[in-house]
Amino acid sequence: MAILVHPARATQNWLRAGVRKGDRMYHVLSDLIGPEGSRELRAFVAAFGMRPEWMQYAGTYREHFDAREDTGLAMIAHGARLATNREVGQLLAAKKAAMQG
Repeated sequence: MAILVHPARATQNWLRAGVRKGDRMYHVLSDLIGPEGSRELRAFVAAFGMRPEWMQYAGTYREHFDAREDTGLAMIAHGARLATNREVGQLLAAKKAAMQG
């Protein structure tokens, strides 16, 4: 379906990745619920050199990857959709409800 990227700010230094606290970054997530969304997300980020073990909150409604600004912008250029705070909040609420029910 869709890969979403959500702008954020780094809350800590990721010196190995060249990111400093306060730098722009992106959360990357799938709009699909469950294993299908996990597969879609892993396949998409792999094309940008991201490893499956970098997924945060794997298997939960909050699963996502963090991407540096340059990677997030490249993802948008390759078909990911920029998401608003409201959209991400609604998506996470829907995923949580589906996984609980």
